[in-house]
Amino acid sequence: MNNKLFFDFISVVEKVLHLIILGMVIFLCFEEVMSAVNGGGVKVESVLMLFIYLEIMQMVNIFFSTGKIPIRYPLYIGMFALARHISFEDIKGIESLYLSASVALLSLALVGLAYRNKIMNKSVPELPENE
Repeated sequence: MNNKLFFDFISVVEKVLHLIILGMVIFLCFEEVMSAVNGGGVKVESVLMLFIYLEIMQMVNIFFSTGKIPIRYPLYIGMFALARHISFEDIKGIESLYLSASVALLSLALVGLAYRNKIMNKSVPELPENE
């Protein structure tokens, strides 16, 4: 009985924090759009940030619908963040290689997840009956 009360409390705290995250992301999206409007144009940096915000919003939405967070969404967010960093920060030498390798590893992780899902959901094909 006491454990149930504790887990219910943790669940409520988790949902409240996810709502706070969602509110913050919506605010940041609004700020990003307003800076594009006030700045006189849309930049690729802003579009990449909006993709990151969109992935976070989708992740929170999935959490509220299923109670789980799929691992692929944080991987997407990491890839977009690294791509944005590579594209718009002043990086030189081996650091760019490390960051590119990180994107490649995240991509391989996504391929591995897709392959695993394909194997796990694959049904056994029925054999044709002999006549």
